Parts: sequence; C-alpha cells; structure tokens
Amino acid sequence: MIRRTSDPSLFFYTAGSSPVSGDSFTINLLHRDSIDSPFYDGSMSFSQRLGHALRRSFINAKRFKSHQKGSTYHADIIPDHGEFLLNVSYGKPSHKVLAIADTGSDLSWMQCEPCTKCYKHKGTLFNPKSSSTYQPVDCKSETCRAISIDENTCSSSQTCEFYESYADGSFSNGTVATETITLGDRVLENIVFGCSFNNDGVFQPTWAGIVGLGGGDYSLVSQLRSFVPGKFSYCMIPYPLTNELSNKSSKMTFGDINFGPNVVSTPLVQVEPKTYYFVTLEGISVGNKRQNISDHSSSSKPLEKGNMIVDSGTTLTMLPEKLYNKFETALKDAINVRTMKDPQKVLSLCYRATKVTSVPKVTMHFDGADVELSRENLFVTVSKHIMCLAFAPTSNLPVMGNLAQINFLVGFDLDNKMLSFKRTDCEKM
Repeated sequence: MIRRTSDPSLFFYTAGSSPVSGDSFTINLLHRDSIDSPFYDGSMSFSQRLGHALRRSFINAKRFKSHQKGSTYHADIIPDHGEFLLNVSYGKPSHKVLAIADTGSDLSWMQCEPCTKCYKHKGTLFNPKSSSTYQPVDCKSETCRAISIDENTCSSSQTCEFYESYADGSFSNGTVATETITLGDRVLENIVFGCSFNNDGVFQPTWAGIVGLGGGDYSLVSQLRSFVPGKFSYCMIPYPLTNELSNKSSKMTFGDINFGPNVVSTPLVQVEPKTYYFVTLEGISVGNKRQNISDHSSSSKPLEKGNMIVDSGTTLTMLPEKLYNKFETALKDAINVRTMKDPQKVLSLCYRATKVTSVPKVTMHFDGADVELSRENLFVTVSKHIMCLAFAPTSNLPVMGNLAQINFLVGFDLDNKMLSFKRTDCEKM
C-alpha cells in the first residue's frame, strides 16, 4: 500500500486554454476567493478573505521541516488551505471534476464508485467501469514498485493500492490506475492516478479529489514530460485591493515558453523529498544594505544549498527569524513613517498606505539570481487604509510565497533544474 502525507496548497481552474506552441499548452488559474470560484463566500469582506489567506501561510510553513539527511516529511495542516482551482476530465467518455491541485504532493487521486466510505460530494462520482481507458496497475509492476514505500501493496484483486494520509486524520485509500485525462483542449493518455473508494476527513463537498503538481516521478507535472518538455510556468496577477473582486485569471503553461530578455535564473536543488521545489537564498537587501543568511547563523558551516522552498500556494514569504528581524528593521528605518497596527493581528509591520509615498529597493539574492521586488510584492493591503509587510519569520524552512511572485513570470525547468524569474505584467498575458 502506498502511504504519503501531503498538503494541498494550490488550486487551478481551466476556464479555457490557449496554445503557446506545439510543445506547450496554457490553462487559466482562478483564485479560490474569486467571484467565479465555487468557494466564493459573498458574506465575507475583503479583509476577512485576506485574513484567512495570511493565516494559512503560517500553517503551511509548518509542513516544510528542516531537510537535513534522515528527516521525515509530514503534512502539518488539513487539506483545505489552497488558493486556486483546476477543472480536469478523466476517462473516455470524459468525466469532468473540480479538484485541488497540490504543489505539495505527487500522486493524484479522486473519489470513485463504488465508494465504501466517502466524504460528501456535490458532483457525480467517477465510475471506472464506465470508462474504456481505465486500467488498474498490477501490484507487481514497475510502476507500483516505483511509487510504493510499503511491500504490502497488493489488494485481493492483485491491483496496486495507495493510502494518502493527512496530519488532521483525513485520508484517502484506493486503487492505483492509469487513465486518459483532459486539460483544456489537450488529451493525455496513460496518466497514473489513484481511484479512491475509501476517504474521510476535512474535505469540501466541491472537491472531487487532488491533483499532484510536485516534483516527484508520478506527479502530473512529471508525467506530462511524456507529452511536452519538462517545464512549467505561471504568471500570477495582483490581489484585489478592494471588495470588488475581479474574475480575471492568472496563467499556467506546461511545456516550453519564451522568456525573452531580462530573465534571471537560479538552480533548483535536488533535496529529498523531490516533491518540493528547493532553491538557495543567500540574503536580502534593503537599498544598498545587504543582510546575508550566513551573517545570522550560529554555525561556521558553508551556506546550505536548497535552504528555501518556492511555493505558489503560500501567501506570505517566510524568512529565518534572525534574518527577518534585521530585514524588518532595515525596511522600517528606510521608510521612516509612523507605523500602524494590523487590525487582524497577523502581521507586524504596517502603515497607513497613503503615508508611504515610496519604498526602498528590496532584492532577494538567490544563487545566481537577484530578484528585485516591487511595492506589490512587499506589502499587502489588509484594510481600506492599512498595508502590511507580506513577510514573516519562521523557525521552519523558509518559503517564497505567492505575493512575492506577483507579476513575475516564474518558470520551472525540471530538465535543466533551473528556476527563472522575469518581471511581467501578468494581466496582459
């Protein structure tokens, strides 16, 4: 039986797709709090919606433990802290479902008939017997052996079983199979996924399952390398500044994309587990004052490679505590305006937005890439008049969150193990 612990940290929604080239295809990304999202709650104010997203950042960060050799990796949050939605179709004839797309896990799964024990779901369950392309994976096959960490993977019917568990007690259990899936206008054959017949926990009725977009061998991203080059990218539009929610969508591309000039790149560091996308943060600058991670380390060892995770499902950017404290102080000194309190009591450095007429140049220094942040990357509007620094300290592994990635074309080249950034107006893509 395959056992995994993971955290659904990102949602995608295909409201249509557009081709980039013969080796690429693009889908739309819709924020979970968009007015077009089935998660949209009209009774919540902008501040309430944002507060929930900010608090999710602190919970998300706990799942990224120190990745020293011998460490274990477990999810520390319940599976409902995502940001975007994906509409994907399984089978032939196709069965459309709305699923969590999770950058923090690999094997995709969805609820299937006959469901021995299932959480309440508004849609129709996928019936594998109705699909001509559904094929269970043999428990003695190379695929089952490759993704199994338990020798007891065989069911009574000699098919490969999986078991996904979550820290809150939620779980999913069923059969590993291959199936034809459809993303936008692209039909993809023989994709490995889990057909789940036994699930329980904190899952929403609108969720049919989970789509894994991590870096492991059997995530959807990795399996798409049979159809398009091993690259994917996204460009996230800014958060709304008022209660007037936009139904504009961000873009995600699987396969080749032309970055053009003014792109910077940093190595993706191979660290276990392969699921997460690790990079090396060397330091951060405010103006010409640079603070290096090594300056605030009690160890005399060289800078650890792969010391930060890039995660589009976490809102805030989480820095090591000592580095964060120096960064906040430097930024506060440079702005030199009276501070305010966060009305939601989440963030520590806040200002009346109209009083901050300019912000200093802030640069995140990665191995080989200096990423200069704009005001919208640094600050988030938490109420009508107040904006707060969208960074926070963590004692766990640092995370570059999605606010720091807004209006950047962010590209993951899995073949060459590189991560690229290019300043872009994402609404014009």
